[in-house]
Amino acid sequence: MQQFFIDDIDNPSLSDDQHHQIKNVLRMKQNDTVRLVDAKGNGVLARFNTNALDSFDILEPLTFYKKKYRIRIVASLIRSERLEWMIQKACECGVDEIILYRSDRGVVRDFGKREARKLERLQLIAKEASEQSYRQFPVSVSGIIESKDLKSTLSDFNLYGDTSDHPHLLSVLNKSQGSITVFIGPEGGFSDKERALFDSLNIQAVSFGPYIYRAETAPLAVATLISTLEIG
Repeated sequence: MQQFFIDDIDNPSLSDDQHHQIKNVLRMKQNDTVRLVDAKGNGVLARFNTNALDSFDILEPLTFYKKKYRIRIVASLIRSERLEWMIQKACECGVDEIILYRSDRGVVRDFGKREARKLERLQLIAKEASEQSYRQFPVSVSGIIESKDLKSTLSDFNLYGDTSDHPHLLSVLNKSQGSITVFIGPEGGFSDKERALFDSLNIQAVSFGPYIYRAETAPLAVATLISTLEIG
């Protein structure tokens, strides 16, 4: 069943793009049902009650899983195709917010003249992936930030992935609850300067396990590990 994010659950309506999708892509019909969720996280199961697919009967409210953790990923910029894939899958794995970071060793430095348009595309990818995975809120994508901005991203728990001998992510979080910010480096890892900055901000180095992840798969590993605490 398709989910859509809308503006107002009390007066539900779809955007022109959403209406095009249900008619021409999904080929929905009268009496088909959809999930509608507004900006406050209120959701309903609704049924189209006209052939024009422009009005609904509200069937019942939706319930959402109450998360123990809010997961923010500060991700170093990577190549466009890999970044888009990472954002889509991170939404499906439970990440709540993604902030793009210009790291010291990152090959990709910016999006050039297309930055505003590229961010819009990434936000659309996140929204559609959030709908597909039945998220209560669309995952936020923002950036690009610099080292000087990292302090503003801190949460209750602040961690960065490192390949050296450090405590495992799960042993650090254990049974705690709250918001988590995890900093993900580029393929070459964080620089010594960045590690020193993390130390000054009390951001703890952790291991994600015995294997080395690519920059686009590390956020998915993080979200999957944290999900084991959600259900544990």
